[in-house]
Amino acid sequence: MAANIFGDRFFGHRTPAWHRVGTVMDEALTATEAMKVANIGFPIRKLPTFVQTENGEFIPTDYFGVVREPVDDDPVNRVLSIVGKEWTPIQAWELCKMLDPVSEKFPVETMGALGHGEKIFMTLDAGPGVIAHEDHHMYYLVTDHRDGMGALTIAFTPVRVVCQNTLVTGLASAKVSVSLKHNRTIHQDAEWYMNIFNNMLQAKDKVIPVLNRLAEFRIDRDEAISVINSAYPDASKPRRLTLSQGIVPDDVGKDVWLSILNDRKYAEEEFEKRSDRVQKIRRGAWDRYVFFNDKNSQVAETPWAVWQAVVETEDFRRGHANSATSIFGQRAEAKSRAFNTALALCK
Repeated sequence: MAANIFGDRFFGHRTPAWHRVGTVMDEALTATEAMKVANIGFPIRKLPTFVQTENGEFIPTDYFGVVREPVDDDPVNRVLSIVGKEWTPIQAWELCKMLDPVSEKFPVETMGALGHGEKIFMTLDAGPGVIAHEDHHMYYLVTDHRDGMGALTIAFTPVRVVCQNTLVTGLASAKVSVSLKHNRTIHQDAEWYMNIFNNMLQAKDKVIPVLNRLAEFRIDRDEAISVINSAYPDASKPRRLTLSQGIVPDDVGKDVWLSILNDRKYAEEEFEKRSDRVQKIRRGAWDRYVFFNDKNSQVAETPWAVWQAVVETEDFRRGHANSATSIFGQRAEAKSRAFNTALALCK
């Protein structure tokens, strides 16, 4: 799905996180107040879908469309996704009302909507902390998918103050994150968890020692490369190239064989481009790792250092301007893979 801000639907407390759109205010707001400023209270509905036959007959299906109602800058009923009968929406205002008591203690830092409204997000300010001898700021990240591909999630996310890098981790402990599926009990589940949201305060006590542990071990060149390679796996082969492997001229007719050869040539060229792209990103991450080691002698050549190299690569890599994928999406997944591999080196 698109990772860009939906129009200008963004609220930021003091400074925008990764772009220059939306509304920035000095005032600390609750979730409901920020929702109104960010303008993300648009309703979504779950509606039955039909198949239209050639003669114009409409046949009902067992699936439903998630429809966002018209808004000023997109005045159409926008289908965000197709879901099953168990999928149940939760409205932005319902979620924000649940979060209001929490946001009185931990003010909203950012809030916004992505794509055409298929995802909303907010971060709550959890205060400062020191990790690996550097200042960090801590946030609780709340995201809700309306595309049928994800859940309502709450996670703990540190941000490295010196360069504003978002340190997405691969920790899946219930004390650090929770994922609530959009089933029939989503409202009860969300309300129940919001009522015990203070348990998330334990995330700081759990995550910070783990992150500090990354800075306590020295690693060699091969181990550093393994972290980078886990963040950026080998390129996948185009499907046609995979399917055509093993076929020889005797298996098919002449015309079909010539067609296979042409398709294979194109697929091989595409695979080479994908592989070159991965290698280029890996080299860029390695260069950042070397630079980080030179500038940070206390934590040089550690799992922390190589994870930082991946984080910086993803936060500043070309093609991701105005993108929210640094905290969820492809960039976040690369950071998480690198984190898990780096953590495994701390034996």
